[in-house]
Parts: sequence; C-alpha cells; structure tokens
Amino acid sequence: MYQVRRDLGVKYKDLTPELLRKYIYEVNEARYGDPLGGSFEFFENKYKGNYSKIIEASKRPNADVDKLLSKFKEWLDTQ
Repeated sequence: MYQVRRDLGVKYKDLTPELLRKYIYEVNEARYGDPLGGSFEFFENKYKGNYSKIIEASKRPNADVDKLLSKFKEWLDTQ
C-alpha cells in the first residue's frame, strides 16, 4: 500500500510544471531526505511506530502551503 501512495504522488507531481516540481523535490529532500516526501520509515520513526498517528498524518495536507512555497521565487532566480 505504501508504494501505491508513492506512485500516486509521482503521478500527480508529474503533472506539476517542471520548475515547480523540481523545487518541490528539493524542499522534500531537505525536509524528509527523499524527493518524494516522507517515506514510511521516516514517519514510523517520527511517530515511534504508532501506526494510527502515521495514518492520520498521511491524511493531512501541508498546514501552510504558502509558507512552503514562499522561497520559490528566490529559488527560481538561481536556476
């Protein structure tokens, strides 16, 4: 099931304009150590094996997308 979720993420990230997608991958790499976002192992460690918390977290979008994207223009200027 975990791989299905990651595959779905790739499918929708592939619909994102290339430069924004590259930025998102870089942000995810910095946050999670993985360009696709947090791996199951990442969240297993974060929530100390509490699978209910992992499931709940997986249902939540980023709390502040504006903040997440706030440095995009600055990043874009370096490309």
